[in-house]
Amino acid sequence: MADNIFFYCGNDEYLVSTNARGRVDKLCPAAEQGLALEIISGDAGKIDDAAAAVDQCLAAFRTVGLFGGKKVVWFRDVSFLANAVLMKNERVKRLLGELTSDLKAGLAPDQFLVISASGIDKRTAFYKAVKEVCEIEEYSMPERDYEARPVAVQRAAALFRREGYTIDSAAVDAFVEKTGFETRQIMNEVEKMVLFKGEDKTITVADVQIITSASGEAIAWDFTDAVAEGRLGDAIRIFRQLLFQKQTSVGLIIQLESLFQNLLRFREYIDAGWLRLNGNKIQWSSDPELDDYFSAMPDDPRKMHWFRASKIANQAAPFPVSRLTASKRLVVDTHERMLSEGSIPHELMVETLLARLCAPRRRTR
Repeated sequence: MADNIFFYCGNDEYLVSTNARGRVDKLCPAAEQGLALEIISGDAGKIDDAAAAVDQCLAAFRTVGLFGGKKVVWFRDVSFLANAVLMKNERVKRLLGELTSDLKAGLAPDQFLVISASGIDKRTAFYKAVKEVCEIEEYSMPERDYEARPVAVQRAAALFRREGYTIDSAAVDAFVEKTGFETRQIMNEVEKMVLFKGEDKTITVADVQIITSASGEAIAWDFTDAVAEGRLGDAIRIFRQLLFQKQTSVGLIIQLESLFQNLLRFREYIDAGWLRLNGNKIQWSSDPELDDYFSAMPDDPRKMHWFRASKIANQAAPFPVSRLTASKRLVVDTHERMLSEGSIPHELMVETLLARLCAPRRRTR
Protein backbone atom coordinates (compact mmCIF):
# COMPACT_ATOMS: atom_id res chain seq x y z
CA MET A 1 0.00 0.00 0.00
CA ALA A 2 1.24 3.46 -0.89
CA ASP A 3 1.96 5.77 2.03
CA ASN A 4 1.35 8.94 0.00
CA ILE A 5 -2.13 8.27 -1.45
CA PHE A 6 -5.23 8.69 0.75
CA PHE A 7 -8.90 8.17 -0.10
CA TYR A 8 -11.88 9.24 2.03
CA CYS A 9 -15.48 8.66 0.98
CA GLY A 10 -19.03 8.25 2.27
CA ASN A 11 -22.36 10.01 2.65
CA ASP A 12 -21.37 11.49 6.03
CA GLU A 13 -20.06 14.71 4.49
CA TYR A 14 -18.83 16.12 7.79
CA LEU A 15 -16.64 13.16 8.75
CA VAL A 16 -15.31 12.73 5.20
CA SER A 17 -14.39 16.41 4.98
CA THR A 18 -12.99 16.60 8.53
CA ASN A 19 -10.76 13.54 8.18
CA ALA A 20 -9.52 14.56 4.74
CA ARG A 21 -8.72 18.05 6.03
CA GLY A 22 -6.91 16.53 9.00
CA ARG A 23 -4.76 14.42 6.67
CA VAL A 24 -3.97 17.41 4.45
CA ASP A 25 -2.96 19.51 7.47
CA LYS A 26 -0.74 16.70 8.75
CA LEU A 27 0.98 16.31 5.39
CA CYS A 28 1.24 20.02 4.79
CA PRO A 29 1.13 22.33 7.85
CA ALA A 30 -0.63 25.67 7.44
CA ALA A 31 2.66 27.56 7.08
CA GLU A 32 3.56 25.45 4.02
CA GLN A 33 0.18 25.37 2.29
CA GLY A 34 0.67 28.55 0.28
CA LEU A 35 3.51 26.93 -1.70
CA ALA A 36 3.02 23.16 -1.33
CA LEU A 37 -0.77 22.57 -1.43
CA GLU A 38 -3.02 22.53 -4.50
CA ILE A 39 -6.76 21.97 -4.08
CA ILE A 40 -8.83 20.71 -7.02
CA SER A 41 -12.66 20.80 -6.74
CA GLY A 42 -14.31 17.58 -7.90
CA ASP A 43 -17.88 18.79 -7.44
CA ALA A 44 -19.21 18.10 -10.95
CA GLY A 45 -22.67 17.25 -12.25
CA LYS A 46 -21.89 17.39 -15.97
CA ILE A 47 -19.58 15.36 -18.21
CA ASP A 48 -17.43 18.34 -19.19
CA ASP A 49 -16.99 19.41 -15.56
CA ALA A 50 -16.12 15.88 -14.41
CA ALA A 51 -13.57 15.43 -17.19
CA ALA A 52 -12.02 18.85 -16.49
CA ALA A 53 -11.72 18.04 -12.77
CA VAL A 54 -9.88 14.75 -13.40
CA ASP A 55 -7.64 16.47 -15.95
CA GLN A 56 -6.75 19.18 -13.41
CA CYS A 57 -6.00 16.54 -10.78
CA LEU A 58 -3.66 14.73 -13.17
CA ALA A 59 -1.89 17.95 -14.09
CA ALA A 60 -1.56 18.94 -10.43
CA PHE A 61 0.43 15.96 -9.17
CA ARG A 62 2.33 15.56 -12.44
CA THR A 63 3.72 19.04 -11.81
CA VAL A 64 6.61 19.30 -9.37
CA GLY A 65 6.26 21.50 -6.31
CA LEU A 66 7.50 25.06 -6.33
CA PHE A 67 11.32 25.12 -6.05
CA GLY A 68 11.27 21.32 -6.41
CA GLY A 69 9.89 20.72 -2.89
CA LYS A 70 6.96 18.77 -1.49
CA LYS A 71 3.66 18.79 -3.40
CA VAL A 72 0.29 17.89 -1.80
CA VAL A 73 -2.79 17.64 -4.03
CA TRP A 74 -6.25 17.50 -2.48
CA PHE A 75 -8.90 16.32 -4.97
CA ARG A 76 -11.78 17.55 -2.83
CA ASP A 77 -15.56 16.95 -2.77
CA VAL A 78 -15.53 14.57 -5.74
CA SER A 79 -19.22 14.05 -6.42
CA PHE A 80 -19.34 12.08 -9.68
CA LEU A 81 -17.65 8.79 -8.74
CA ALA A 82 -21.04 7.31 -7.81
CA ASN A 83 -22.83 8.79 -10.85
CA ALA A 84 -23.41 5.88 -13.24
CA VAL A 85 -24.04 8.15 -16.24
CA LEU A 86 -20.87 10.22 -15.82
CA MET A 87 -18.73 7.19 -14.98
CA LYS A 88 -19.78 5.48 -18.23
CA ASN A 89 -18.76 8.43 -20.39
CA GLU A 90 -15.77 7.51 -22.56
CA ARG A 91 -13.84 10.73 -21.92
CA VAL A 92 -14.30 10.48 -18.15
CA LYS A 93 -13.34 6.78 -18.24
CA ARG A 94 -10.22 7.54 -20.28
CA LEU A 95 -9.04 10.25 -17.87
CA LEU A 96 -9.78 8.10 -14.82
CA GLY A 97 -7.82 5.35 -16.56
CA GLU A 98 -4.84 7.69 -16.78
CA LEU A 99 -5.24 8.55 -13.11
CA THR A 100 -5.43 4.84 -12.29
CA SER A 101 -2.21 4.14 -14.21
CA ASP A 102 -0.40 6.93 -12.38
CA LEU A 103 -1.58 5.68 -8.99
CA LYS A 104 -0.49 2.11 -9.74
CA ALA A 105 2.89 3.35 -10.97
CA GLY A 106 3.32 5.23 -7.71
CA LEU A 107 3.88 8.88 -6.92
CA ALA A 108 7.27 10.39 -6.22
CA PRO A 109 8.30 10.28 -2.53
CA ASP A 110 7.67 14.00 -2.09
CA GLN A 111 4.24 13.92 -3.78
CA PHE A 112 0.99 13.25 -1.93
CA LEU A 113 -2.58 12.82 -3.19
CA VAL A 114 -5.65 13.10 -0.96
CA ILE A 115 -9.07 12.33 -2.49
CA SER A 116 -12.35 12.98 -0.68
CA ALA A 117 -15.62 11.89 -2.27
CA SER A 118 -19.28 11.75 -1.33
CA GLY A 119 -19.47 8.19 -2.63
CA ILE A 120 -18.04 5.79 -5.18
CA ASP A 121 -19.42 2.97 -7.32
CA LYS A 122 -17.57 -0.07 -5.99
CA ARG A 123 -18.08 -1.92 -9.27
CA THR A 124 -15.85 0.46 -11.23
CA ALA A 125 -12.27 -0.15 -12.31
CA PHE A 126 -11.27 3.10 -10.58
CA TYR A 127 -12.52 1.89 -7.20
CA LYS A 128 -10.69 -1.42 -7.60
CA ALA A 129 -7.49 0.39 -8.53
CA VAL A 130 -7.72 2.75 -5.57
CA LYS A 131 -8.32 -0.19 -3.25
CA GLU A 132 -5.11 -1.80 -4.53
CA VAL A 133 -2.90 1.19 -3.83
CA CYS A 134 -4.26 2.64 -0.56
CA GLU A 135 -6.55 2.09 2.39
CA ILE A 136 -10.04 3.47 1.74
CA GLU A 137 -11.59 5.19 4.77
CA GLU A 138 -15.37 5.20 4.47
CA TYR A 139 -17.71 7.29 6.62
CA SER A 140 -21.36 6.57 5.89
CA MET A 141 -24.66 6.64 7.71
CA PRO A 142 -27.21 3.91 6.92
CA GLU A 143 -29.83 5.05 4.43
CA ARG A 144 -32.84 3.60 6.28
CA ASP A 145 -34.10 5.74 9.15
CA TYR A 146 -34.46 2.86 11.58
CA GLU A 147 -30.81 1.92 10.99
CA ALA A 148 -29.44 5.49 10.95
CA ARG A 149 -31.21 6.64 14.14
CA PRO A 150 -29.37 4.32 16.59
CA VAL A 151 -26.03 5.39 15.07
CA ALA A 152 -26.95 9.06 15.48
CA VAL A 153 -28.13 8.47 19.07
CA GLN A 154 -24.89 6.70 19.99
CA ARG A 155 -22.84 9.44 18.35
CA ALA A 156 -24.69 12.22 20.16
CA ALA A 157 -24.44 10.45 23.54
CA ALA A 158 -20.70 9.86 23.00
CA LEU A 159 -20.11 13.50 22.14
CA PHE A 160 -21.88 14.65 25.31
CA ARG A 161 -19.86 12.16 27.39
CA ARG A 162 -16.65 13.41 25.81
CA GLU A 163 -17.55 16.93 26.98
CA GLY A 164 -18.24 15.64 30.51
CA TYR A 165 -22.05 15.80 30.39
CA THR A 166 -24.67 13.17 31.20
CA ILE A 167 -27.85 12.79 29.17
CA ASP A 168 -30.51 10.14 29.74
CA SER A 169 -32.06 8.03 26.97
CA ALA A 170 -35.23 10.11 26.68
CA ALA A 171 -33.25 13.34 26.33
CA VAL A 172 -30.84 11.98 23.74
CA ASP A 173 -33.75 10.53 21.74
CA ALA A 174 -35.47 13.92 21.81
CA PHE A 175 -32.18 15.56 20.82
CA VAL A 176 -31.76 13.37 17.72
CA GLU A 177 -35.44 13.78 16.90
CA LYS A 178 -34.73 17.49 16.54
CA THR A 179 -31.28 17.45 14.95
CA GLY A 180 -31.76 14.64 12.48
CA PHE A 181 -28.94 12.24 11.65
CA GLU A 182 -26.31 14.43 9.99
CA THR A 183 -23.07 14.51 12.00
CA ARG A 184 -22.41 18.19 11.31
CA GLN A 185 -25.82 19.18 12.69
CA ILE A 186 -25.38 16.92 15.73
CA MET A 187 -21.95 18.37 16.54
CA ASN A 188 -23.14 21.95 16.12
CA GLU A 189 -26.06 21.34 18.48
CA VAL A 190 -23.88 19.52 21.04
CA GLU A 191 -21.54 22.51 21.10
CA LYS A 192 -24.47 24.88 21.54
CA MET A 193 -25.92 22.77 24.37
CA VAL A 194 -22.54 22.69 26.17
CA LEU A 195 -22.32 26.48 26.00
CA PHE A 196 -25.90 26.76 27.28
CA LYS A 197 -25.46 24.36 30.22
CA GLY A 198 -22.06 25.56 31.42
CA GLU A 199 -21.22 24.04 34.80
CA ASP A 200 -24.52 22.16 35.06
CA LYS A 201 -23.46 18.77 33.68
CA THR A 202 -26.88 17.08 33.42
CA ILE A 203 -28.95 17.48 30.24
CA THR A 204 -32.70 16.94 30.38
CA VAL A 205 -35.53 16.72 27.85
CA ALA A 206 -36.54 20.24 28.90
CA ASP A 207 -33.05 21.51 27.99
CA VAL A 208 -33.34 19.89 24.57
CA GLN A 209 -36.71 21.52 23.94
CA ILE A 210 -35.38 24.93 24.94
CA ILE A 211 -32.04 25.11 23.13
CA THR A 212 -31.83 22.52 20.33
CA SER A 213 -32.71 23.74 16.85
CA ALA A 214 -34.68 21.50 14.55
CA SER A 215 -33.13 20.44 11.26
CA GLY A 216 -35.15 20.68 8.05
CA GLU A 217 -36.07 17.02 8.42
CA ALA A 218 -37.08 17.51 12.05
CA ILE A 219 -39.23 20.53 11.16
CA ALA A 220 -41.04 18.35 8.62
CA TRP A 221 -41.69 15.84 11.42
CA ASP A 222 -43.00 18.67 13.59
CA PHE A 223 -45.41 19.48 10.73
CA THR A 224 -46.77 15.94 10.44
CA ASP A 225 -46.93 15.61 14.25
CA ALA A 226 -49.03 18.78 14.46
CA VAL A 227 -51.44 17.43 11.83
CA ALA A 228 -51.68 13.99 13.48
CA GLU A 229 -52.42 15.63 16.84
CA GLY A 230 -54.98 18.10 15.44
CA ARG A 231 -52.98 21.26 16.28
CA LEU A 232 -54.18 23.47 13.42
CA GLY A 233 -52.34 26.65 14.46
CA ASP A 234 -49.01 24.83 14.71
CA ALA A 235 -49.62 22.93 11.48
CA ILE A 236 -50.23 26.13 9.47
CA ARG A 237 -47.32 27.98 11.12
CA ILE A 238 -44.86 25.16 10.38
CA PHE A 239 -46.29 24.71 6.86
CA ARG A 240 -45.56 28.38 6.08
CA GLN A 241 -42.09 28.07 7.62
CA LEU A 242 -41.33 25.07 5.38
CA LEU A 243 -42.52 26.97 2.32
CA PHE A 244 -40.21 29.84 3.30
CA GLN A 245 -37.37 27.29 3.46
CA LYS A 246 -38.09 26.40 -0.19
CA GLN A 247 -40.03 23.18 0.36
CA THR A 248 -42.96 22.68 -2.02
CA SER A 249 -46.64 22.19 -1.32
CA VAL A 250 -46.61 19.01 -3.41
CA GLY A 251 -43.68 17.62 -1.44
CA LEU A 252 -45.45 18.32 1.86
CA ILE A 253 -48.65 16.70 0.57
CA ILE A 254 -46.64 13.56 -0.13
CA GLN A 255 -45.39 13.63 3.48
CA LEU A 256 -49.00 13.84 4.68
CA GLU A 257 -49.89 10.82 2.55
CA SER A 258 -47.04 8.91 4.20
CA LEU A 259 -48.21 10.10 7.63
CA PHE A 260 -51.74 8.75 7.26
CA GLN A 261 -50.48 5.54 5.70
CA ASN A 262 -48.34 4.99 8.83
CA LEU A 263 -51.19 5.94 11.17
CA LEU A 264 -53.47 3.45 9.44
CA ARG A 265 -50.86 0.70 9.64
CA PHE A 266 -50.27 1.22 13.36
CA ARG A 267 -54.01 1.49 14.09
CA GLU A 268 -54.48 -1.89 12.38
CA TYR A 269 -51.59 -3.41 14.36
CA ILE A 270 -53.24 -2.21 17.57
CA ASP A 271 -56.63 -3.63 16.53
CA ALA A 272 -55.03 -6.97 15.62
CA GLY A 273 -53.42 -7.19 19.06
CA TRP A 274 -49.93 -7.17 17.62
CA LEU A 275 -49.04 -3.88 19.29
CA ARG A 276 -49.80 -2.76 22.83
CA LEU A 277 -49.36 0.70 24.30
CA ASN A 278 -47.83 1.22 27.72
CA GLY A 279 -47.75 4.96 28.27
CA ASN A 280 -45.21 6.36 25.84
CA LYS A 281 -43.69 2.93 25.23
CA ILE A 282 -44.92 0.18 22.90
CA GLN A 283 -44.69 -3.59 23.05
CA TRP A 284 -44.89 -5.94 20.07
CA SER A 285 -46.47 -9.35 20.60
CA SER A 286 -44.59 -12.58 19.88
CA ASP A 287 -47.35 -13.94 17.63
CA PRO A 288 -45.86 -16.24 14.91
CA GLU A 289 -48.42 -14.81 12.46
CA LEU A 290 -46.91 -11.38 13.08
CA ASP A 291 -43.41 -12.70 12.34
CA ASP A 292 -44.56 -14.18 9.02
CA TYR A 293 -46.38 -10.98 8.05
CA PHE A 294 -43.59 -8.56 8.90
CA SER A 295 -40.76 -10.71 7.50
CA ALA A 296 -42.27 -10.26 4.02
CA MET A 297 -42.28 -6.46 4.35
CA PRO A 298 -39.37 -4.28 3.08
CA ASP A 299 -39.66 -2.04 6.17
CA ASP A 300 -40.43 -4.12 9.26
CA PRO A 301 -42.04 -1.60 11.69
CA ARG A 302 -40.55 -3.46 14.64
CA LYS A 303 -37.13 -2.21 13.49
CA MET A 304 -38.27 1.41 13.64
CA HIS A 305 -36.75 3.27 16.56
CA TRP A 306 -38.99 2.95 19.62
CA PHE A 307 -39.29 6.72 20.06
CA ARG A 308 -40.69 7.28 16.57
CA ALA A 309 -42.80 4.11 16.59
CA SER A 310 -44.35 4.94 19.95
CA LYS A 311 -45.22 8.44 18.75
CA ILE A 312 -47.00 7.11 15.64
CA ALA A 313 -48.83 4.48 17.69
CA ASN A 314 -50.01 7.01 20.27
CA GLN A 315 -51.15 9.37 17.49
CA ALA A 316 -53.09 6.57 15.79
CA ALA A 317 -54.64 5.01 18.89
CA PRO A 318 -57.40 7.58 19.62
CA PHE A 319 -59.00 7.33 16.16
CA PRO A 320 -60.87 4.54 14.36
CA VAL A 321 -59.67 3.15 11.06
CA SER A 322 -62.65 4.76 9.30
CA ARG A 323 -61.59 8.26 10.39
CA LEU A 324 -57.94 7.73 9.42
CA THR A 325 -59.03 6.28 6.06
CA ALA A 326 -61.23 9.32 5.39
CA SER A 327 -58.35 11.66 6.29
CA LYS A 328 -56.00 9.85 3.94
CA ARG A 329 -58.62 10.12 1.17
CA LEU A 330 -58.79 13.88 1.74
CA VAL A 331 -55.01 14.14 1.33
CA VAL A 332 -54.96 12.02 -1.84
CA ASP A 333 -57.87 13.98 -3.35
CA THR A 334 -56.11 17.29 -2.64
CA HIS A 335 -52.91 15.97 -4.21
CA GLU A 336 -54.81 14.96 -7.35
CA ARG A 337 -56.47 18.38 -7.55
CA MET A 338 -53.10 20.10 -7.23
CA LEU A 339 -51.87 18.16 -10.24
CA SER A 340 -54.97 18.73 -12.37
CA GLU A 341 -56.23 22.21 -11.44
CA GLY A 342 -54.24 25.36 -12.10
CA SER A 343 -56.61 28.06 -10.93
CA ILE A 344 -56.27 27.65 -7.14
CA PRO A 345 -52.88 28.28 -5.48
CA HIS A 346 -51.39 25.10 -4.03
CA GLU A 347 -50.69 26.84 -0.71
CA LEU A 348 -54.39 27.66 -0.31
CA MET A 349 -55.35 24.07 -1.14
CA VAL A 350 -53.02 22.73 1.55
CA GLU A 351 -54.16 25.19 4.23
CA THR A 352 -57.80 24.30 3.49
CA LEU A 353 -56.83 20.63 3.78
CA LEU A 354 -55.11 21.26 7.11
CA ALA A 355 -58.25 22.92 8.47
CA ARG A 356 -60.28 19.85 7.53
CA LEU A 357 -57.74 17.36 8.87
CA CYS A 358 -57.36 19.17 12.18
CA ALA A 359 -61.08 19.71 12.76
CA PRO A 360 -62.33 18.23 16.08
CA ARG A 361 -62.48 14.49 15.68
CA ARG A 362 -64.60 11.92 17.44
CA ARG A 363 -62.26 9.73 19.42
CA THR A 364 -62.65 6.02 20.11
CA ARG A 365 -63.69 4.98 23.55
